[in-house]
Amino acid sequence: KLGVEIFNVEHTGFFISQKNEKIFLNSFEFDKDGRAIKPTEDGKTNYQKPIEVNPENTLLLTRGLGTYGYTANRRWVDNIKILEEKGFKTIPTIENWNLCSSKYYCDQLFRSNNLRTPKTVPLSYSDDSERAVRENSLKFPLILKSSSGSQTGVGVIITESFRSLHPTVQMINFLQPNIDLLLQEYIKITYDIRVLVVNGQVMAAMKRNVMDGDIRSNASLGATTESMELTDIEIETSIKVSKLVKGDIVGVDLLPAKDREKDQPFVLEVNATPGFGGIEKITKGKSITQEIIKTYMNRENWR
Repeated sequence: KLGVEIFNVEHTGFFISQKNEKIFLNSFEFDKDGRAIKPTEDGKTNYQKPIEVNPENTLLLTRGLGTYGYTANRRWVDNIKILEEKGFKTIPTIENWNLCSSKYYCDQLFRSNNLRTPKTVPLSYSDDSERAVRENSLKFPLILKSSSGSQTGVGVIITESFRSLHPTVQMINFLQPNIDLLLQEYIKITYDIRVLVVNGQVMAAMKRNVMDGDIRSNASLGATTESMELTDIEIETSIKVSKLVKGDIVGVDLLPAKDREKDQPFVLEVNATPGFGGIEKITKGKSITQEIIKTYMNRENWR
């Protein structure tokens, strides 16, 4: 609708080629539903026509890099880094993606820059649970989560006591040795706030209501959402977070303060590749996706 030509490229099977000093992206074909057609057992692989790109007119909106140790493939990451080094504008940058991939690092980064976060403690192994709780004056119930990202709220659980915490960590470590777990203070809320920050400005915000009988508020899991107006301090906090993680487009998740007008919200986490589906539904009168594309049609915003 905006006159911008869009190409879909799948990480799996993707490679970069060069001919006559021109750069081409090579990817599997896609079906009518927008899914990559991956190789089958019979060995047939169909590639789409190589896509000629150059840093002057090609913006790379990279999704699906995953999380190191879980779903990320190092070659996928390297390919994007190589394109960055060739002068391409990528959103997110590898640096931004890497920063946001660690909830623990972000927690420390935000704290050292005078932002409020729930008390968060790294947990190395199951027998470390008691020390971590005691030395940090944590009170049950507590949130147990992976530090290296989670997808749509998966990997976030509430634990009520040492009786449940210790065996849970023990089992997780058995299945995934050396996993980076976090214990986090549980702050009871009825909703949280997802703020979409684009190019250093708040573009939209939505209230995500906690699901009945759950602690999560992910729209992709079925939580109800609605548009909301942010306070000045919530706007200021969200923009500060986006700058700290060096993000072009980020989703900042906030827990509202009791007095939203006067007190800082808690910064729960920040996402380098936020989904747009939920926020598109509640921003009546405009398409967030179109507004993002309009922002980056201005080459000044590629810097």
